Amino acid sequence: MDKVIKVINLLKIAIIFAFAIFSTAGYSLSSDWAISEKSKVRLISPMSSSNNNQLILALEYELEDEWKTYWKSPGGGGFPQKIIWNNSSNVKNIKILWPEPIEFEILGLKSIGYKDKVIFPLIVDLEDNQKQTNLNLNINYLVCKDVCIPGSADIFLNIPSGDGEYTDYFFEIEKVLSTTLNNNIDFTPISNFSFKAIENNNSVIFDIEISTTSFFDDPKIFIHTPFGLPVVEPINNYSLNFQKLNTSLYYSADQFNEKKFPIEIFFYDNNHSFKVEKSVEIENVDKNISINTSLIYLLLISILGGFILNLMPCVFPVLSLKLLSVINTEDKKIKSSFFITVLGIISSFLILGAFFAILKQINISISWGMQFQEPYFLMFILIIISMFFLNTLGLIQINLPSFLYSSKILNSGNNFYTKNFFNGFFATLLATPCSAPYLGTAVTAAFTQSTTYLFLIFCFMGIGMSLPYLIVAFFPGLISFLPRSGKWMIYFKYFLTILLFITIVWLLSILNNYFNYFFIVTFTVLLILISAILKFRIYQIPLIISLISIFFLTPYLNSFQKINEENYKSNNWLDFNSKSIPEIIANNEIVFLDITADWCITCKFNKINVLNSKTVSDFFDSQEVTLIKADWTQPNEKINKFLKKYNKFGIPFNAFYSSKFPKGIVMNEILTEKQIFETYNKVK
Repeated sequence: MDKVIKVINLLKIAIIFAFAIFSTAGYSLSSDWAISEKSKVRLISPMSSSNNNQLILALEYELEDEWKTYWKSPGGGGFPQKIIWNNSSNVKNIKILWPEPIEFEILGLKSIGYKDKVIFPLIVDLEDNQKQTNLNLNINYLVCKDVCIPGSADIFLNIPSGDGEYTDYFFEIEKVLSTTLNNNIDFTPISNFSFKAIENNNSVIFDIEISTTSFFDDPKIFIHTPFGLPVVEPINNYSLNFQKLNTSLYYSADQFNEKKFPIEIFFYDNNHSFKVEKSVEIENVDKNISINTSLIYLLLISILGGFILNLMPCVFPVLSLKLLSVINTEDKKIKSSFFITVLGIISSFLILGAFFAILKQINISISWGMQFQEPYFLMFILIIISMFFLNTLGLIQINLPSFLYSSKILNSGNNFYTKNFFNGFFATLLATPCSAPYLGTAVTAAFTQSTTYLFLIFCFMGIGMSLPYLIVAFFPGLISFLPRSGKWMIYFKYFLTILLFITIVWLLSILNNYFNYFFIVTFTVLLILISAILKFRIYQIPLIISLISIFFLTPYLNSFQKINEENYKSNNWLDFNSKSIPEIIANNEIVFLDITADWCITCKFNKINVLNSKTVSDFFDSQEVTLIKADWTQPNEKINKFLKKYNKFGIPFNAFYSSKFPKGIVMNEILTEKQIFETYNKVK
């Protein structure tokens, strides 16, 4: 029986083998490989001949490892293959079918294309199906890895007329054809498809809504328009059963030269594959309506931006000292003290909101961090920070005056709660020069909308900054996770002392824009004298008040005034006040603008991590980008008016300009090298 089974199995294998040999012609019809550096390409045919009005052929690319070529809308950088077939005979038209691409990054730019081996089916329309077709194709394409290399291929292939046989390439081409997209969406499980293009607040939003009788599984959407749009991250929202998908893609309005244009939407996931072609017109949405409908979004952004302020170098020591102060304290007292600190933070944000609302009503220019342009405010903050610095060193013990803590309202003679209130108040003041992520959006909405919106947004920013305090207030037991009192607290206080010292140096560097080095020497002497007075308790209050009064009089003394110097000593950066961006871009130059200030922490972060990096500096040099810097450390009406044109009320502000984009493309508050490269590629 076993022998019979073995014989049957051998017969099966022989039949399959024979079918594989004799069911196809074993015939290959292809052009020679056109070999370029890092790539090669040829034309292949699934049939040995044809008598149809259309031929199905394919271009086969083979790329070296890690080299890529591009899709029909390549995204950042690159260009798609172009086929010139004018010298062919019996050819009416050639259409390329694009298989599903992948996303990748090259030279810091996000692009769409292919790697390794790829086959592009070609639909060739014939003039006469009774004649031989002679294909003479010239193909230009681009392959990239660390560098980009143009490729050029001249390809020749003759296709006889008549009934043909399958070639060795038939199944390979059919496999690719089965995955290319069908224009008829009715042949898919899709039950509804809608597309809208909406312009709002210098952005164009593509809004796509799709429903299916199946379900969506890892969808990918690729967009092709005449404008060569960049690759953006889609925002996907699904229904609970994953049968409805809403996708939003955000682009800069400057990237669209026309309101009405054709578009191709390519959709792929594990259950669907289709393409939609249509003509769309960008709809204008009233800005005020948009903001009203997105109030919840703005409030959430305000909370998030406020929360991130706690991580800023100036504010973090205040939060840390607060946590240290309640170790070994009973839960009830922790709750009360943290709620009072929350009250101080939210109150200070509302006071700030009222201050900005008043300035707005009397038509005075407002901006986030504007108080850091005033030297007296900086000197006041410098004194307060210095007191915290001496406190963490253990040289002094700060107590509030008796008239503040003697109030029955503020804990019946105990200054504990009063100090906590002013702790929150002071933390807010220290946070105001910071332009944390998401904060710029919230502040812009606050300064451009009604007073009600302004107070709502500032209130929710205060709530966001209060979140760490609120968490501890509601769950005081979390303090128990901190180690008990011990030596570690001494070392941690020294760490906070270093942070506060860095803050003092930073404030002095800002004041150095107003005063010379005699001012810094005077402040250092003042700090030493105050330390000695507090340490040895010598006529404390009268002497300290006298010394601080003298300190605040120094701006009136000519010997402390700073001699005017050139703002920009670097040969690479031009001064915004003496240059005209429109005149520069009129000469086909690309301009990068950086509006910054010494008090802007986010600006410093961008400089250290991106703008001053060797990669970006070399990129600017190699591309001959004209660099312009605007220093807003001190009040400057020209910079202020310039920011207002963009509805910006804070910095950093970074943008690229060119003759193609004279109004510029404004970048995110937190810069990345990738963003620099992508934005440059758009404007060039």
